[in-house]
Amino acid sequence: MDDKKFHLPDQENYFISHHALTKLLRRADGNATLTYLYILQQRGALHVPGAMEVLRLSEQEVYNAIRVLADLGLVSGSDARQSAAPPKELLQADELPQYTAAEIEQEMTADPAFAALVKEAGGILGKILTAPDLNILMGIYRHLGLPPEVIYQLVSHLTKEHHARYGPGKSPTLRGIEKVAYTWARNDITTLDAALSHIARREHAQSEIGRLKKVLDLPLDKKLSPTQEKYIFTWLQIGFDIEVIAHAYDKTIIAKGAPLAWAYMNKILANWQEKGLTTIDAIETSEGKGSTKPQSKKHPPTTEAAPNREEIARNRRLLEQMKQKR
Repeated sequence: MDDKKFHLPDQENYFISHHALTKLLRRADGNATLTYLYILQQRGALHVPGAMEVLRLSEQEVYNAIRVLADLGLVSGSDARQSAAPPKELLQADELPQYTAAEIEQEMTADPAFAALVKEAGGILGKILTAPDLNILMGIYRHLGLPPEVIYQLVSHLTKEHHARYGPGKSPTLRGIEKVAYTWARNDITTLDAALSHIARREHAQSEIGRLKKVLDLPLDKKLSPTQEKYIFTWLQIGFDIEVIAHAYDKTIIAKGAPLAWAYMNKILANWQEKGLTTIDAIETSEGKGSTKPQSKKHPPTTEAAPNREEIARNRRLLEQMKQKR
């Protein structure tokens, strides 16, 4: 076919740098290119409903396109990464898109970060990722919007926990990793700092399991059930210390008797957290008892920073999730 040359009217009004043009052509993502042109026309602004109407894209397709542009470094600024993350309502279905083999291959060819992630994930899990595995990994990357470094930490952390629970020869499935990825996305664990902080709290909680088993009169030689583990990790990640959890346990046993009513105890702790009562002194003062605990039994003060508003909001979401599991 003969080459054709076209005249572009008003080309002086909008400019695409050679750098941006090269990246868009190499990526070969039509939706991302259209979205970039739309943002260019709007001189840096993006109104998602307007983009959906003009470009004839779904809401998810627009957010996926923004993510691609952010990964390519073609959009930046304080709103770029926030806009690249899908809204919370798009994370409720617990169902990732289905990608074709050609789409996955294209992603690996055009995006070195994703290709490296596939290789690293396979190495951590000790397997060659299957087509369904690759679909899940790509969905976590593109649909949920988790950056490669966060996904790497997610896979590494879950593999370490799985080995500790089931033995070094056992690794988590990508389906199990997907479920936790949804939890991370919903609770804004979407940056490397947030991921490392979350993992540190999980590891601290794991180190406290033995002490808590004694407090809760649980067999030391028996593993916790997944539900029991979720309750305990939630309480410890929120910041309740052993004394507070022991106090909630006493109140639960008095009210409900044995065996432990986990949901009832979680409700007690949730009510304290909502009232900002996270220490035994504050709780006893609220109950009108005052502190009766010997001074020598106090734990040394923690060196962790006080939680900010985002951390408090995340803690509340964790408790609400536990309430819904009752």
